[in-house]
Amino acid sequence: MEISLSDRTWVEKNVIKNGDMLLYGNLPDEMESLPSEHLWQEFRRIGELYLGAGQSRTRLIHALVDELIETLTARDRRYGYPPPYCHKGCGNCCHEVVYCTSEEAGGIREYCSAEGIFLDYEKLRRQLEYVECDSSLDHTGVTTWNDQHIDGQSCIFLHKTEKTCTIWPVRPLVCRVHLAEETSVHCTPHNGVENPQARGINYIELSFILTVVFTIHRDSIKKTMGRLLLLESKI
Repeated sequence: MEISLSDRTWVEKNVIKNGDMLLYGNLPDEMESLPSEHLWQEFRRIGELYLGAGQSRTRLIHALVDELIETLTARDRRYGYPPPYCHKGCGNCCHEVVYCTSEEAGGIREYCSAEGIFLDYEKLRRQLEYVECDSSLDHTGVTTWNDQHIDGQSCIFLHKTEKTCTIWPVRPLVCRVHLAEETSVHCTPHNGVENPQARGINYIELSFILTVVFTIHRDSIKKTMGRLLLLESKI
């Protein structure tokens, strides 16, 4: 007879394994007010959903996050909260270091190949000169990103004139959940330090999802999107 694992044991065995939980967003603070059984149940629910989706898991989790954001922002509007400032043509958050999983990076490369989108490897290499990494090529958190010219800081997938994302359907999770409230001037950090005037919208439902996915992909998530694209490149 199959023995049922407790939620915490399941998460430790299938998600955390031999590392630590990479908590995302405000989850470290909010965990103190949440029942521990709820935390482990939610981590397990997401983990089973993601790991059970096989090769479709990245597409599934992207669709789930997009749908969840629509639901949550619609709920906020009903209660009178302002919608996210984020809109087509802003591009403020497209001038930061971007993280993604190795699977997301692979999907981006496939999409660029299919759509004929140019991958500017030289710009990726230049940008990585402003990102401190350890011997495992993981970003240490130290960056001089904003010491570059403004053009050098921009994502290689940001359209130069329209200020839109050229890989929108396959953009990473971090790009999907980065929501700002009335922060057209202050939402971009400076050399990794968040502007104290920034007002971000943090949904705990999204933090749960990214915590599980990032923990599963701990070996790639800290390498940055640029590093992952370069590692997969033969150029």
